[in-house]
Amino acid sequence: MGKEKNYNVLPEVSLVRENQDTYYIGSAVMAHMHLFEKQHHTPVSYVAAQRIFSSKRLQDIGKYPLTTTFEVMLSMFRFGDTDGREALRFAIDFVCEAINGDPGKLIFLAPYELGLRKDVLSLGISSNRVISWDQSLETSLGDGRPTGYYVKMFYPYRHGIIPIGSIGFIESNGKLSVDSAFFMERLSFVREGLPTFYQDRYFAPLMNMVNNHEFFADLSFYEKNLWINHMRSIVALVVDGATFNAKGAGHALKKMVRQLAVTIVGKKLPDELGQKLILAANQCLFHMGYLNVIEYKKLSEIVVAQIDLASNQISKEKKAFIKALRSNKNNMSIEELQKWNSERGLRFEWLDKFALQEGVSLPCSQEIKRHQFRNECYSFSETDRIKDPIQFIKDSENQKMKGRLIKHG
Repeated sequence: MGKEKNYNVLPEVSLVRENQDTYYIGSAVMAHMHLFEKQHHTPVSYVAAQRIFSSKRLQDIGKYPLTTTFEVMLSMFRFGDTDGREALRFAIDFVCEAINGDPGKLIFLAPYELGLRKDVLSLGISSNRVISWDQSLETSLGDGRPTGYYVKMFYPYRHGIIPIGSIGFIESNGKLSVDSAFFMERLSFVREGLPTFYQDRYFAPLMNMVNNHEFFADLSFYEKNLWINHMRSIVALVVDGATFNAKGAGHALKKMVRQLAVTIVGKKLPDELGQKLILAANQCLFHMGYLNVIEYKKLSEIVVAQIDLASNQISKEKKAFIKALRSNKNNMSIEELQKWNSERGLRFEWLDKFALQEGVSLPCSQEIKRHQFRNECYSFSETDRIKDPIQFIKDSENQKMKGRLIKHG
């Protein structure tokens, strides 16, 4: 669609960054920041497809159907517009074509600033589907850079709501610079009418293997999702040059391996299964358009060895924890649990799992849960139905805005 509208197509860049403040590309704009740092004397527009990775979501993987560390971000960049209409029109047309959706079902969060609410309404969107607020949260592209405002797009789907895209507008000298983000995996499973992206071709090879192999038979639904997600991410990162170092870019790899290892603690991942998992992960990436040449046996040996090492380490920590629990007569305070977490790197949910295996219920030791719309708006369970999507978005936004009342919409 971008080519049809004479947008310039930007090349994709590697996930792994060298000599930068972050180790991975976390957004398409991060990969093409130079466009926002130079002056544009004439209007110009670009489109990009960029693989991204975020380690901030690691603890949510497998628990929520819209959460993944590795995904493909589709973006439009525009420079030189005097208002937001053309960018918004492109976004609406693109989303509706991508999901075969009805524009009349879209819901918008649109600020008054920069005339963005007015621009959305000018495109024929019903005012009762445009939510605005008294005071908008500014967004920026980083420290020391100009700030701006986002228009966010949502699409009611099945039993919930899909955050389908966002368009950022930054004003400088009366002209707008536009950033945007749409996620390929979300667009695809909605278009195909599937429950989640796990059933789509971008995850299905791994999902079929993990859900049907006897080695994973005793794992929980969440743990199986963890394997499906993390194996895809691990192969994507390694192909792009990441290594299993404790520092730098390898730190995220180590954390994912550790999360996988705790699900099979005391068991060894068979070498043959390791190769099959690497193959399935690469098939997922192939469906995403990545033609990776991989030495499956060599990469499998590395990954299996890392998981085995982590599993043995966690097994030792588990035995030490159980011994301490028994010496305390199956009782442990929250302060003691926090010490096991901070000093041994054992997450509260892991400690709770280890204790339950011994028939012991630990005191409430849940970590503080931050409100994340992405995690609340769409559930694995279709019984968690959102009856009024617009009111749900209002309530969620009001919570994020710490009680400031919604003004319109």
